[in-house]
Amino acid sequence: MIKLLFSFFGIAILSSNSIHAGIYGPLEFGDNRGTVTRKLQQCDLVTQTVPSTFLARTGLNGIFKCKHQLAGLIYSLYFGWNDAGGLNEITLRSDEIDHSQYHTGLQQAWHKANTLFTQAYQAPAQNAKYPSKSDFKGRDILISHIWHKGTTQSILMGPGITKDKCFLTIRFVDRHVKPVRIP
Repeated sequence: MIKLLFSFFGIAILSSNSIHAGIYGPLEFGDNRGTVTRKLQQCDLVTQTVPSTFLARTGLNGIFKCKHQLAGLIYSLYFGWNDAGGLNEITLRSDEIDHSQYHTGLQQAWHKANTLFTQAYQAPAQNAKYPSKSDFKGRDILISHIWHKGTTQSILMGPGITKDKCFLTIRFVDRHVKPVRIP
């Protein structure tokens, strides 16, 4: 029953009309910083982790945290902007967990997220295996999956390792990302 509710809740969030641009909650590609801030402050899906008086000092990255788990993890939101100041990327980055959980807890979350996004967006254009720790050689994040939403938007997912912690990232980007083919 819980698994069914997880799938239903996750698919509803990912495929609802409120995600007009394929981004978390009410956000749309092209929104400026002020609009993103206002929308997130009014959004029931996130909580703001610092007082509004500190926003000019801290920026928006990492200060909004998802209220609900996705694939068993809690995520913070990070943003990318185009030259005109419009939103062109949003990343959900999970809270870091101990690296000892890389092949257990994180891999389970990765698998659940893969299943959820595949249900919402069809088969991924790129569907790589779960990377081993040795694959990271000088990289913090390895993108294993790419889904496309229409012809101009992509969703990328992959695990990350930094120091003695690991995490999962899910990036919504306002461009079509081509899969990397490995022979």
